[in-house]
Amino acid sequence: TVAEPGVVAVHVSGAVRMPGLVRLPAGSRVADAVAAAGGALPDADLQSTNLAATVSDADHIVVPMVGEDEAPLLATHTQIT
Repeated sequence: TVAEPGVVAVHVSGAVRMPGLVRLPAGSRVADAVAAAGGALPDADLQSTNLAATVSDADHIVVPMVGEDEAPLLATHTQIT
């Protein structure tokens, strides 16, 4: 897929209604990505998620469940060579 100017693609997984790839305007926040993934599940641990963080293209956001071991909440992509 070709990158669109002003648009970022972000992978959202974990405790969200529709995990997967979402496309957002550049400058969007984690809260926007979670909303684009259908919103958080009732047992999502949003207290440990920085909803105000700005997302970048190819970020992977993992929303943990309450009681889950801490997972990386905003993991940037790694290039496999």
